[in-house]
Amino acid sequence: MPFGGENAESYFDDGITASMKGDLKRALQCFERALKLDPAYLAARHQLAKCLLRMGQSSRAIDLLHSVVRHKPEMTAARLDLGSALLTGGMAAPAKAEFEKALTLDPSNWRAQLGLAQTAFLEGRWDVALRQAQAALLCGGRSFAVLWVLGRAAKLTGNASLALKTFDEADALIKKSLELAPDSVEGHFLRGEVAMAMDQFATAVEEYRAASVHAQPETYYTAFGENFTWVDILARQGVCYQRLDRAEQAHVVARQILAIDPEHKLAKSLLPQEK
Repeated sequence: MPFGGENAESYFDDGITASMKGDLKRALQCFERALKLDPAYLAARHQLAKCLLRMGQSSRAIDLLHSVVRHKPEMTAARLDLGSALLTGGMAAPAKAEFEKALTLDPSNWRAQLGLAQTAFLEGRWDVALRQAQAALLCGGRSFAVLWVLGRAAKLTGNASLALKTFDEADALIKKSLELAPDSVEGHFLRGEVAMAMDQFATAVEEYRAASVHAQPETYYTAFGENFTWVDILARQGVCYQRLDRAEQAHVVARQILAIDPEHKLAKSLLPQEK
């Protein structure tokens, strides 16, 4: 029983706390219990969907978010999360529609602009992604999430100077946060992501290794819209080892991952292919 008693609000509060700690299994139980006690509790439905999305269960998350948006079509946050869930599920066209509806509700919403940039990026329209990311910057400031899309889009459109400048700025933001929390799993992971995007694979390995040391195998991590687990961190290390021509280390990491998740596609790709 939650601290506040056997009621939907108490389970919701406990679910939020568990979610913030990355204990999504506990959060899931709390939100589901809240909904059992109050099936019309839209906030619990919304948060349950967000947990499922972080756990890779995009299909169920999409269904829940659709129901939230149907009941509250003006709820921009739920519409943006629905767009993100659709994008995670590889459904670019409906995701774009949700982000455009969110912009209609709030023309200055940077998250909606970012969603459109991410949609264009998924579709391989790098120039459009670049323009949308720049629009998101104008709407919402220089957040890591926007800089991350902008830097990669700039790199893929051949604008090396903008990519370098943007990645440097994104890295500086995370580095500053690590000064306050040196053991932050999220901080080291994101610095690894930036370093790998800049082809600085040795630096990326060190950052991913630091993240893996502090990460818990059963915890789900999220930062600036990036969701990942301990296994994802290991997989990134393996890719860096491969790029550095350190094949044996890549194989060791791959086998470590496959012992946990035998169907992990990225880990399989790190091992020699059978003829």
